[in-house]
Amino acid sequence: MKKILSLSLLFAVVMAVSTGCLKDKGFDNHEYGINSPETSPVGIGLPLAASPQNIGVDLSGSSQTVSDILVANLLSGSPASADIKVNLTLNPTLVADYNTANGTSVQPLPTAVYTLPSTTIVIKAGQSLGKLVITLPSTLSLNANITYGLGFTISSVDAGYVIAKNLKDLVVIINVKNKYDGIYRLTGYHNRTPYTFPFDIKVNMITTGPNSVALYYPPFGDYGQPIGTAPGVVSWYGAAVSPNFGFDLVTNLATTITGMPGSGVTYGYATDPGIVNKYDPALKKMTLCWQYNGNALRRFYDTLVYVGPR
Repeated sequence: MKKILSLSLLFAVVMAVSTGCLKDKGFDNHEYGINSPETSPVGIGLPLAASPQNIGVDLSGSSQTVSDILVANLLSGSPASADIKVNLTLNPTLVADYNTANGTSVQPLPTAVYTLPSTTIVIKAGQSLGKLVITLPSTLSLNANITYGLGFTISSVDAGYVIAKNLKDLVVIINVKNKYDGIYRLTGYHNRTPYTFPFDIKVNMITTGPNSVALYYPPFGDYGQPIGTAPGVVSWYGAAVSPNFGFDLVTNLATTITGMPGSGVTYGYATDPGIVNKYDPALKKMTLCWQYNGNALRRFYDTLVYVGPR
């Protein structure tokens, strides 16, 4: 049985959520959350609901699991004093709303492809997290040219707990992994001062469609472009600059570049003489020179060499 997502990628998101990064009026007004659990209800949320979650699966007859997406978090500085039941509902409207918002044609994942042991997440006493595993016994019936999706909503929690409004709806986008998906060694530099120091780091390129992958930075548990901030020091540009690269499946030339949901800039490839943005299938290497906001002084010179599968 193959596990799709590592729990380590979740912790950065959970830590950000559980330390007060909720953009929720009820939380900000101290109606619930970690600010004063003795005098106000504690919030419950799905920490990965802050943005749609892209999952790549192998086209395989062997069982695969997605173990760290359906996760519920107790938004408190203290662990649960007793078991907490967080009830989920499958919500296909979320997928339809995602399509409307993004101009996409994501289809509901066929029920025959996956199983859930329950629709209730239990946060055990003494813990702050609980989760459910999605099992895919076989994906051979999936079409690699179709993007699938599932929507989940927290419908109720145990008495005394409040559902965090901005962390109750989770959209999971599922694609059959394309040939560009994997772990890569990213080297390069940014030409914007003072971020011009070279960087050398491992990143994930995550399938977002039949011919596209997005740059994902595991140390921060989110999409985004690493940058060099000092000699030998690598930081993260943040999700506001989170490129999604599209390739021609025949020529392997990079033909499109967009931002992931929540990205705050526009994107374009550099077209200077001698620059060819492409994927080399023989070397499993991407050469990508791109810029944001139409500014040649906001340009990245990225080289990605395949390390192995995610």
